[in-house]
Amino acid sequence: MYPITRVSPILLAVASISIVMVSTASAQWRITRPGSYKMSSDRNIGKGDGIIITAQNVTLDLNGFTVSANTRGTGRGIVVENARNVKIHGGIITGFNTNVDLVDSQNVSVYGLQISGDGLAPSGGPTEIGIRLINSWGSHIQNNSISSVNLGIFVRGARSTGNRITQNVVVGGSTAANNLLGICYNPEGGTAGPEGPRGDAIYNNHIARFGYAVAVSDQSISNMFTENTLASFIGAFREQQNFVIQGGTNVEIDNTSVIIPSTNLERP
Repeated sequence: MYPITRVSPILLAVASISIVMVSTASAQWRITRPGSYKMSSDRNIGKGDGIIITAQNVTLDLNGFTVSANTRGTGRGIVVENARNVKIHGGIITGFNTNVDLVDSQNVSVYGLQISGDGLAPSGGPTEIGIRLINSWGSHIQNNSISSVNLGIFVRGARSTGNRITQNVVVGGSTAANNLLGICYNPEGGTAGPEGPRGDAIYNNHIARFGYAVAVSDQSISNMFTENTLASFIGAFREQQNFVIQGGTNVEIDNTSVIIPSTNLERP
């Protein structure tokens, strides 16, 4: 098990690993070789992204420590990019625009994290996202606690497929108007075309205090939402027409939903 430590802006090579601290305009730490890594202290990120993983076969244990954004609602906390067979677990990530980001990656497990935002107001879109998957497949998002973000779990792109999202608790923040969606499925955006994710299993999650618990775009197809508990301000599923019950291809079975008042709460 190799510690992640702050180093001067040069390559630190220890056995089979390398960690690079790059300029503050980009990531503070990069993991570029296989191995098991364990954090040894909290990390406060001044600007940009926190930790970027681009290697295969990596386990990152936050070891109960915190990765936080100094400028709230900016950057990304932990990024997995063009990688496969990665595990991330066991700590706190807070205050980023996107707290965990999986991009063009395969077979990534994200579990046992506490992720929180500040309940910031959206600005032309979400300013705080819990976990995002972009064109990533075969991944497992399980047993995470996500709170006070605009958007809890965001899955994008036609190459996002075969993911399991299960046993997460996703709760909006104290200001009801800032809480957009618990889980959202939609296209990658830009010039990528309208196709969205397909073939994911989303089950046994608890989602509360969002306008809608779930949103699924027209061309996000054949995803399965089962046995979730959904407590929202407006309704459980925003686009009912995209589900089998109304002629669509997505499935929702045995979900339990209630409407709750859109009251504001005092932050602890």
